[in-house]
Amino acid sequence: MPLLVQLEEREDFEKRTLLALAGAAALTPVLALTTRVYLPVNTAWLALLGAAIASTRGGWKTRLAMGVGLMVGLTVIWQIRAPAALTQFCMGMLAAGAVDIWRMARRPYRVLAGVVGAGALVPLGMYVKSVLDARLFYPRPGMVSALVGLTVVALFWSVGRLAAYVRVHGNRVEARGAALEGQLTGEAQGLVMRTVKLHAECRREVGRMAAGPGRKELVGVLDKLATGVFTLAEEYAEMLARLQGARAADVSTQVQELRAKAAATTDAVARRQLELAASSLGEELNHLDVLDRKRERLLAQLHAQVALVERARVSLVGARGGDVAAKGAQAAQLAQRLAELGQEDAGTPRPQPDSSRVVS
Repeated sequence: MPLLVQLEEREDFEKRTLLALAGAAALTPVLALTTRVYLPVNTAWLALLGAAIASTRGGWKTRLAMGVGLMVGLTVIWQIRAPAALTQFCMGMLAAGAVDIWRMARRPYRVLAGVVGAGALVPLGMYVKSVLDARLFYPRPGMVSALVGLTVVALFWSVGRLAAYVRVHGNRVEARGAALEGQLTGEAQGLVMRTVKLHAECRREVGRMAAGPGRKELVGVLDKLATGVFTLAEEYAEMLARLQGARAADVSTQVQELRAKAAATTDAVARRQLELAASSLGEELNHLDVLDRKRERLLAQLHAQVALVERARVSLVGARGGDVAAKGAQAAQLAQRLAELGQEDAGTPRPQPDSSRVVS
């Protein structure tokens, strides 16, 4: 089965990378000055310190505390006097771990992969820096050399952290659901997460059955049921986006204010204009009410579709046991039964998307 690789929180990764480059570049005068007066300052130490402080989350207190702790940790690693590549690797891991420690509870394995990747690319960044220095800036390094060296190391370190933002899926249906989780909130998000979990459990149960046409058909039915949930969830997310553009309470307040002004004015033309404006906003208010009812129906259908996936899992659990041949027959029967359930649910009328637009 082909693997599907997804990049999650792409905007956050891009933002953190740019901040890391800016943080490393901000220390250019320090590196240029120490190089000019022949003070032994490790370029990786300086680049990682600036990149980590700039790209971490939190306010100035968090950055200050993390910067002090990271400075001590990097200095200890540097003073151990291990081989240069090993020292740079450990420095990169420490800096990445300090930046991503807040994400460790949610995705420990991916964060660990990002920490290792960041550490592994720091020696490569230092090698590229040395090549650039030898070819472009030798024998008189200066501000430009320091700027290029620091940003190159910070860039390689940031690219190594990309593994913390990558999610690998073995199933396209579950990958679609995982992508939807970040677009939804509240009850709908919980239903999508539940469907992803149920679909994975169902596939594990199907994997215990004997290979054959029935098993393949059953996998297709399960994918279809889960896809139905995700399609409804996408429609629900689109409906929410349309409703967020204009709040019914604000529109209702505007209508009341316009009607009050129309009743208070003595000029007939002004009164007519205010009444027309109130009437127009009243139509928009009715339209928002229609959209809100459609949102409620979509959420109800989402619950019903998730219940179908739940019934499929219960049916698969109940089909455990028996010999291999019996399991093959059970797969075909289950596929037919679940397909009938899906067809029954498909008979329920679904709200059609409204072609008109909400005036925000």
